Amino acid sequence: MLSTYLQKVTWNRKFLLLFGLSVVNLLSMHGQMVLTVEYEYPFKVDAIMSNVFSCLIDATSFFLLSMLLMRGRVKRALLMTFILTALLSFCNVLYSRFFGYYLPNLVILQVGNLNDSDVIDSTLTGFRWHDLFYIFWAIFFGWLYKRYNKEDLKRLWLKTIGLLWGTMLAGVLISILMLDLLHDHDLKTSFIRFSPTKQQYAQAPNNMLYRSGFLRRALVCNDDFIQRDWELDESQKADIEQEFTDYGQRTTKATVMGTKNLIFIIVESYLSVTSDLKVDGKEITPFLNSLKRDSMVFYNGHMCPNIEMGESSDGQFIYMTGLLPLKSEITVNIVKDKMLYGLPAALINAGRLKHSHVIVPTSPTFWEQDKMNLCYGIEKMYSKFDYDKDMAGYEDLNDEQIFQMASQVETTAEQPFFSLVLTMSMHNPYTKCVEHGFMLADKSLTTEYLNYLVDCHYTDMQIEKYIKHLKQQGLYDNSVIVIAADHQAHPAHLNMADSQVIDELPLYIINGGINSSNAWTGRCNQLDVYTTLLDIYGVRSTWRGLGHSLLNANYQEYNVERLRTLSDWIIRSNYFEMMRKH
Repeated sequence: MLSTYLQKVTWNRKFLLLFGLSVVNLLSMHGQMVLTVEYEYPFKVDAIMSNVFSCLIDATSFFLLSMLLMRGRVKRALLMTFILTALLSFCNVLYSRFFGYYLPNLVILQVGNLNDSDVIDSTLTGFRWHDLFYIFWAIFFGWLYKRYNKEDLKRLWLKTIGLLWGTMLAGVLISILMLDLLHDHDLKTSFIRFSPTKQQYAQAPNNMLYRSGFLRRALVCNDDFIQRDWELDESQKADIEQEFTDYGQRTTKATVMGTKNLIFIIVESYLSVTSDLKVDGKEITPFLNSLKRDSMVFYNGHMCPNIEMGESSDGQFIYMTGLLPLKSEITVNIVKDKMLYGLPAALINAGRLKHSHVIVPTSPTFWEQDKMNLCYGIEKMYSKFDYDKDMAGYEDLNDEQIFQMASQVETTAEQPFFSLVLTMSMHNPYTKCVEHGFMLADKSLTTEYLNYLVDCHYTDMQIEKYIKHLKQQGLYDNSVIVIAADHQAHPAHLNMADSQVIDELPLYIINGGINSSNAWTGRCNQLDVYTTLLDIYGVRSTWRGLGHSLLNANYQEYNVERLRTLSDWIIRSNYFEMMRKH
């Protein structure tokens, strides 16, 4: 009887097949993401049903949009739907291999980064053999598309989509009924909830997008597009104030540095494991190793990376603000027009320093450097165009060039100054290395890891030259010099498993007046560097960051995820601007 009924149902199988290929584009994207990225919550079976719904919602939305743009031409709308879903799928898979997340809402604002040699090279090395799926799938679609004429696809397409949706909804109702019988009300709630909240997306972007899809994320997170300030309730404001006004772990009785220069070197993709490492009997970072043995140098090799999808820009943001980056967006897109308590501004306002500058190896707009420097209180920026006016192409400055420019700037700068120097030569891809006469041939290590170590040796050489220059110019003894990593070198880029790479970062503080026996050299966070530097300089401002001072031998570990929530509230609500007004 049921088979007789189904035979009478008129629906367009050819339309459904081509439409289904677009749905498969999205399903394949989510499938690859599940295998390669980290999900914030335990992965439950109900998530699969939610994901199928999200793919159907997104594909239907793309089709209806395409129908509007194609003025009701069904065949052309199906073609556009397939192209859009294939591009969305492939771009997300490729993006996730570098950042570990789905494409965020505002990633389009960073499209200018594609005009950069390292980004282009990294993208090209991100392709995998199974990406050929997209080519073969497109060929299959094209073959079917060419076979079917307009009338084949035009007939009853609306009823076909309706039948598909009806089948899906019937499946959900049956699932909810079964869960009721099994008394599993938590899963039932997750089935019938239409969409997560904005706060849930902020804390668990991968899991929430897998369940809800791109359309519902856009509807829930529309504030991210227009960057409207979030409204905090009184309990949230109280939680923020209670946390950052507790100075017990943020201030010590350390010797104040007074008016020494602060030179902050942020090294690209620098892992602690390279310290004291020997390969083929050769030290990888001989100069930095020698700093560890210097009594004037504080070293901690157990710093945990706190970055999110903003990678290098997140590392810089953490060090310059004492806040954690957003989990669900590229932070600089959101904060570039907001008020922050930047490290250089805090030191200048406290009378410790007179002015500030930054030397970057890229163009001034890379990762919103031009706008973010103003937020941090950095007054002057030197970019690759200041090194060579003709460097308008793709190439960025290598570390030799960046330290040459830093040496020139600091020799003539009025003291005491704040100088931020960003390196680039240790950036992936590691399919090649900087040739400087240092070679490694240990066949037990991957080629990518060997290339990375060669790059580390090159950067170590350039830092040594730079430090020698500071000594020759009489700047070394009158400067606190910080050397830290922007983030870790990711195992996938080194062609290694996660378990083979310890992601701890190194931190050197030279001439900081720190007695290492009375300071913390155990596990800590990037977030602690901002607070530690204010402590070294004796700055007792209201805002001292959310981290803890490493000058405290009784350093207390804290819940990073709780502080990430507070940072989210501070950033999205423009909390500092509200503080200033009141």
